[in-house]
Amino acid sequence: MPRAGEWNKRIDIILVAISIVTLSGALWIWVSAMAVSKEIVFLATTIALVISLVLVLNVAVLVVIRLQRRVSHLEGIMKMSNAQEVSPEKILVVTLTNTERRIINRLEENGGQMAQDELRRATGLSKSTLSVTLSTLERKSLIRRTESGRTKIVTLEHDVAK
Repeated sequence: MPRAGEWNKRIDIILVAISIVTLSGALWIWVSAMAVSKEIVFLATTIALVISLVLVLNVAVLVVIRLQRRVSHLEGIMKMSNAQEVSPEKILVVTLTNTERRIINRLEENGGQMAQDELRRATGLSKSTLSVTLSTLERKSLIRRTESGRTKIVTLEHDVAK
């Protein structure tokens, strides 16, 4: 017994085939009825075109419904995966800019912790560039900044695969 997905594919194929046959029939009627009076040609062509347009519309509606079901299915999967606890070993960083990579490399070389001023000198970045980039890394949960007197200590929170 075919599964629901196979039935859906079969129904889609049948509807598309019916639409193509109906559209072809409408065009054949239009071409072959040239010798007949204009009223009959107009009537026959209009009926055939309306039927084929209804079938094409049905196929479009089915495709949209299937896409909505697929999206809701994927959203359900995403909610389930977000609900699970994420361990530090499972954190994946897909993209880091060159500046972010420089900062992470300096932190790794110094045991994962440096004063923000030291980090600025080690990376050669301006104060503003370093501050903005550190804010970005904090949003990505890769570093943490804590105040220590008049300076901030930047701590690497997770190992970042290269």
